[in-house]
Amino acid sequence: MKRMITIFMVLFLVFSFNGLLFADDGSSAKPSTKDILGDLLCIRPLGSIEIAFNSLFFALSLPVAVPLKKTKEAEKFLIKDPYHFYFDRGLGEPLGRR
Repeated sequence: MKRMITIFMVLFLVFSFNGLLFADDGSSAKPSTKDILGDLLCIRPLGSIEIAFNSLFFALSLPVAVPLKKTKEAEKFLIKDPYHFYFDRGLGEPLGRR
């Protein structure tokens, strides 16, 4: 049981970060092929995994969120915000840009 809790804690810490944010220097209008491939092969799959785990955590938080009437906030924080962060931008665009 301790090992399972440890594994869940490590997974939570690994997937709770939203990635690195890079400063935008504005030097290039189009993203490079390297940026697009990195985004497609690395960032977006990790974002999908994070959203899947966040959905699990959202389901686990419902017994607490429903009596407190905080389901909308929990849904926005755990599911909608990460979705918009990872998937509401073009391929290769810097993370965090809206």
